[in-house]
Amino acid sequence: MLVDNGFATAESFTLPEQEQAIGITQRQIIRLETLAENLIRDAQEPREWLSAVRAVLRADVERGAVGVKTICAYRATLELQPVDTDALGVAFSATRVRAQRGEHPRLSGSALCHALLFEAAQECRELDVPLQVHCGFGDPDEDLAETSPLGLRPLFVDPTYRGLRVALLHCYPYHRQAAYLCSVFPDVYMDLSLTIPFAGLEGGRAMREALGLCPTTKLLYASDASRYPEVFLVAAAAHREALADALGELVDRGIMDKITASNAGRQVLADNAKRVYHLTD
Repeated sequence: MLVDNGFATAESFTLPEQEQAIGITQRQIIRLETLAENLIRDAQEPREWLSAVRAVLRADVERGAVGVKTICAYRATLELQPVDTDALGVAFSATRVRAQRGEHPRLSGSALCHALLFEAAQECRELDVPLQVHCGFGDPDEDLAETSPLGLRPLFVDPTYRGLRVALLHCYPYHRQAAYLCSVFPDVYMDLSLTIPFAGLEGGRAMREALGLCPTTKLLYASDASRYPEVFLVAAAAHREALADALGELVDRGIMDKITASNAGRQVLADNAKRVYHLTD
């Protein structure tokens, strides 16, 4: 099980505790912004801060972490732009001052968040681990209009990031845009995690629409379950049902045969993740 524990509370299980409780191997996904916020107080300037972030990412991957997740969509826009160094310096200083006062140094704004994302993308490419990017719907503190994955194009076309695997998370209502990106860029993947249990009938429609362009080798299963154990079960059951319905329709229409559809189901539910995250049984 791949677990992003960057949104944990004091009552949350640690990864070893959760592994012991449910008997399933746990692998860490590093929450980028949480990591970066913990390091900003002791850095003197942006370059030192970003270097410290990359050093901790390397150490965490060496200890077994298998990916990095960014919530830039909550803190800025996914319409990535080159970072203005002056704006970065101003934003860094203001955030560091808050941290030194004992306030929570919440990262926000494009200067800080985009600089951090670009640095993490380079490090993920070098470490050969995927970068997960929250796209589409979520909590009310994000601007949904700014969360389309199409704005991530610099990560897909700039040679600096060649070979970086990017996993687009949730995606709704931008799942068709995400599916397009998966179809034209070799290292882009997507899931429909939150979409399936929370969007009702739209979840099943989103699955059909995603499979319209997204290759079955690029679609990943994820539950995004948190807080309540029942969500793991509901998400898994709903996802299997939505996937079975979508693949079954393709079989009924003669687009796939049953063997191909069965193989596609295994790819989406397990095999793709094993390949993308370099997991072993």
